[in-house]
Amino acid sequence: MKKVNCPSCGAEVTFQSGISVYAVCAYCRSMIVRHDVDVESIGTMASLPEDMSPLQIGTEGHCQGQFFRIIGRLKVGWVDGAWNEWFLYMDDGLEGWLAEAQGSYAISLEIDHRSNPETEQALNRLVAALEKQETNGFLDATSGPLLGSYITLGTQQLKVVDIKRAVCLGSEGELPFAAPRGRQTISIDLSGSGGEFGCIELLDGKPRVYLGNYVEWDEMGCKNLRALEGW
Repeated sequence: MKKVNCPSCGAEVTFQSGISVYAVCAYCRSMIVRHDVDVESIGTMASLPEDMSPLQIGTEGHCQGQFFRIIGRLKVGWVDGAWNEWFLYMDDGLEGWLAEAQGSYAISLEIDHRSNPETEQALNRLVAALEKQETNGFLDATSGPLLGSYITLGTQQLKVVDIKRAVCLGSEGELPFAAPRGRQTISIDLSGSGGEFGCIELLDGKPRVYLGNYVEWDEMGCKNLRALEGW
C-alpha cells in the first residue's frame, strides 16, 4: 500500500495495489498517474453516469475461495449500452476484474500471452483477421466471419461471442493503467462450454487478455453494497 498527496488538492490518495499506476482523487476528481517516486495530475475526471449497480468501491466478496475487494472501476460504453469493469484486489496479492453487464457477472485475471508461443500466434492470427473484418465493414455488424469462431488461449478453447468498439465513459478509484474519458478499444468476448469467460481488449492493435469464469451473484457473497431501493 502506498499513500500519496493529490498534486491538485493535496488530499491523501491511497494505492492499495502494487500494480496500480492510475487513480482518480475522490475529493477533486483529478486523474493521477504514479511514476517511480512522483505523481502527476493529467486532468480532471467528470462524475460517472448513474446506474443501478449495487457494487461500489469498497465492496468485498469471494470467488472460488478467494477474498476480493473492489478498488477501482471503469464505466465502458458501446453503441447499444454500457457495462462496468470493477478492478479487484485479492487476498493473495493477485489483481482481477469483475465484469458486470445486464445482471451477468464474470471474474477474470489478466494473463501474459507473450509467455506462450501458441497463444501469441493465435492472437496474432485473430488480430490480423479482425483488421480484415474491420476493413470489410463487419466489426459493428451482428454477424461476421469471426463471430462463432474458436481461439485457443493457454489450455482453453473459447468461442468468439461478441466483438464491439468500446469507449471509456469514466473511471474512479485506482487502476493498473490510465483510463481517461474517451479511451477507445475493441472488446472481444469469449465463452467456453463449461462456464469459462474470456476477453481480449485491443488498444492500438495491442492485446490484453483476460481469462476466468462467469459467476452467480449469490456465490460471491458481496458485502458493503451500495444502497438501492429494493435491495
